[in-house]
Amino acid sequence: MQTPPVAPPDYQALFDAAPTPYLVVTATLHIAAVNQAYLQATRTVRDEIVGRYLFDVFPDNPGDPAASGVANLQASLRRVLQNGCADTMAVQKYDIPVATPDGVRFEERYWSPVNTPVFDAAGAVSHIIHRVEDVTAYVRESARNASMASTIDAQALEIGLANRRLREANEELERRVAARTDAQRQTEERLRDSELRFRLMADSIPQIVWMVDGAGQGIYFNRQWLAYTGVQPATAAPERISAEFVHPDDHAATMEAWQDAMQTGQGFHVEHRIRSAAGDYRWFLVRAEPYRDPGSGDVSLWFGTSTDVHDRKMAEAALRKSEQRYRSLFDSIDEGFCIIRIVFDEHGQPVDYVFCDTNPSSREQTGLADAVGKSMRELAPDHEAHWFDIYGQVARTGVPLRFENQARALNRWFDVFAFRIEEDDDPKVALLFKDITGQKRMTETLRRSECAAIESARQAEAERQRLDALLQAAPVGIVVSDANGAILLANAAHRHLWGERNPGAAGVEQFGAWKGWWADHSGRHGRPLAPREWTTARILDGEENPRDLVAIESFDVPPVRRTVLITGAPVRDSQGAIVGAVVAQMDISDRIKAEDALRQADRRKDEFLAMLAHELRNPLAPIAAAADLLALGKADEARNRLTSGIIARQVRHMTGLVDDLLDVSRVTRGLVKLDKSRLDAKKVLADAVEQVRPLIEARRHALTVRVPPEPAFVMGDAKRLVQVVSNLLNNAAKYTPEGGAIALGMTVDGGRIEIAVSDSGIGLTPEFQAHAFELFTQAARTSDRSQGGLGIGLALVRSLVELHGGRIAVHSDGIGKGSRFAVQLPRLEEAAPGANAEAHPAAPRGAGRTLKVMVVDDNADAAQMLGVVVEALGHQAIVLHHAHRAIERSRVEQPDIYLLDIGLPDMDGYQLAQRLRSQPETARATLIAVTGYGQEQDRLAALRAGFDQHFAKPIDSARLAAVLAESATAP
Repeated sequence: MQTPPVAPPDYQALFDAAPTPYLVVTATLHIAAVNQAYLQATRTVRDEIVGRYLFDVFPDNPGDPAASGVANLQASLRRVLQNGCADTMAVQKYDIPVATPDGVRFEERYWSPVNTPVFDAAGAVSHIIHRVEDVTAYVRESARNASMASTIDAQALEIGLANRRLREANEELERRVAARTDAQRQTEERLRDSELRFRLMADSIPQIVWMVDGAGQGIYFNRQWLAYTGVQPATAAPERISAEFVHPDDHAATMEAWQDAMQTGQGFHVEHRIRSAAGDYRWFLVRAEPYRDPGSGDVSLWFGTSTDVHDRKMAEAALRKSEQRYRSLFDSIDEGFCIIRIVFDEHGQPVDYVFCDTNPSSREQTGLADAVGKSMRELAPDHEAHWFDIYGQVARTGVPLRFENQARALNRWFDVFAFRIEEDDDPKVALLFKDITGQKRMTETLRRSECAAIESARQAEAERQRLDALLQAAPVGIVVSDANGAILLANAAHRHLWGERNPGAAGVEQFGAWKGWWADHSGRHGRPLAPREWTTARILDGEENPRDLVAIESFDVPPVRRTVLITGAPVRDSQGAIVGAVVAQMDISDRIKAEDALRQADRRKDEFLAMLAHELRNPLAPIAAAADLLALGKADEARNRLTSGIIARQVRHMTGLVDDLLDVSRVTRGLVKLDKSRLDAKKVLADAVEQVRPLIEARRHALTVRVPPEPAFVMGDAKRLVQVVSNLLNNAAKYTPEGGAIALGMTVDGGRIEIAVSDSGIGLTPEFQAHAFELFTQAARTSDRSQGGLGIGLALVRSLVELHGGRIAVHSDGIGKGSRFAVQLPRLEEAAPGANAEAHPAAPRGAGRTLKVMVVDDNADAAQMLGVVVEALGHQAIVLHHAHRAIERSRVEQPDIYLLDIGLPDMDGYQLAQRLRSQPETARATLIAVTGYGQEQDRLAALRAGFDQHFAKPIDSARLAAVLAESATAP
């Protein structure tokens, strides 16, 4: 039974409402559908782009010679069409055309695209879903950060170059001072020339260059000082210069650092703000190195530079502020965010990663607490290797990657955006992710809605064709009707149900041509449906979710009757008005037949229980009467023998019924082990006839036996095969009126032997023949049930035949026309070597000595009766009802034989047997288990417990007499 179909959602609305931009293209790269988010992101209009070739709408920027967006996207789409797999692209620079009053200009944009295939019914890619994310802001921010870093590095390089030039100038001066000669004038000229070159060099660099003598008096400033401060350089102490030009907040720290440098003779380094000619302050990096007199070693000069680092300081402040904002955002966003460092092995393969930082949401969404500083292998040893491969790729290439994947070790799904963070020579990867485990179903629903949105983008006729292809493949009949009931669409399963010649319908009024009858076993069961009672009509009238069970007649020739379950739902427009109906019709004829068969089996079971009660009650009546007669105590010996015979016969009858039930149970549960040997099938027939001949002769039937002249050997269990044939003969004799004819025949056909039993009896109905070999099945009986039986014989016969690798069949032309049962068995080609020996019972021994027999049974009547039987056989009986009492008496009496019930209240028979075996006085006695459990496993359990023999209740008196006689005559 299938769930009634539900009205489909508005997939176009779902598609348009999706926040992620989506574009759908055909296999020829024409635009089939687009959602609102994509239109907004690309500044396009739906009607202007749908149906056009993708790259006519979005060409490369003609003003960018390096533009590669079209080529890269074409390559990705080709891979999807060729491989049928989704393709995730690296971040693409793909400028979009924007209409302006001056014409079309291209706006710089960066995108992260994913292309996913959609397959048609044949498995070919019919469409591609192009999903993008606009990452322009991220790329631009990354570029700005890179530019800022480059500027700072360049300024640092300039400062270094200036310092190097100063050092070179100092070295030049030192060399010139060291090379002084007596030619003082020449030396002075060279010094002046050197000083001139130094000043030219100092004035050529962008930094402020200054010198202070060993006493701490400023003696030189290059022209950059004047250009920046607007004040001519003058000789002055650093304290005065700092007080006049350095920002008041920085003055104290500056002088403290200068005094420390003067005292220690170490380099001077400080950052402070200097007032410009315009009156504003800018940050400068100030460095000075001491020059020591070669002779005395004292500091004679300080050479210093002041480098404008204001932009760098502002950038650092902005960076700190940005970092603060980042940290605030980092800690407050509901998405997980972490920074990891990839661990590579000696071959350069990513094998792990270490958490450098995580936000609170990261810890919540991964379940990994205190992860910072720890590796993923340490936190989750079974984490899949593909995560390391993905993050390693991002770290190596720097290409951001957006993906969804499952972390089985964490038992979660994640949506991850991974991108590289450049930090010196140790690139790290930042992860922005979200636990989407609970959203997978929603995502799957959205995926289906995306696919459905593709269908809605086509023209109505094409959509009907696709819907028809889906409906035709459905295993249930589906009909779509309009508001008047006219059939718009019907699938192949519907045509199969109703026949290809069905007339269709232009409206509800024409439903009268369709034949249907209520089949729901209600008061209307069997009544034909009126036109407005059909499911479609009632849906159009406003009934919600009808569910009907209807017998229909097809328009085939000849017509076919089926039982169908009909469900349906209305089709509504956007205002909720009913504009049509969708109806599903499921053929449940086989299920109805199965339910009928189940009911019949249940009925047969009830009949069997009734028959079992009857069959068990019948022998109880004469047994009860015999018991009453014996209770009177007035019967003579002849009457006692008559009474005893009645009881014995009825007990044998009841035992036979129980044995039949147990036999069926063992066979059907596969507990029967066949004792197979090579058998002459002719002898099997002879033995079976011998068993049934008394009944056949008593009913004055004429029996004909025909066997073939050629050998007919089978591999089987002689006892069971005789049981099969005798059962069939017995049924033929019972169900054929007296004086009838019975035929037993055998034919040999290649590798099979067929044994057939036919009669001129009451015959069988076709219905009975269909279930003849099922449990509890019986033909019609008269009220007196003269034939008896439980209806299990044929089921047992079939099971035994199948255990021999054969099969059985039945045929009857009807009531009063007799029946024929045929058994086929595999044939053995060669005769068995030698004749089969038959077991003969041993000759009875003489009367022997009188035995002492202890009977232990908590059922007083059963124990007493068994004791009477023992005494009647000429032996002494000791009757007890408790196990512990039996143990005590056994030490004194030391019986020869014990008859022990298994289900004793104080100690079961198995335990009692073990106790008796453990006593020296009773260790060698004969122990016989007496129980109502008579299956093979019960016998084996008794033997394992120490019993010598196992008797099933009621005890066979002849077998008991034989056992006692054998023990009495034993030496």
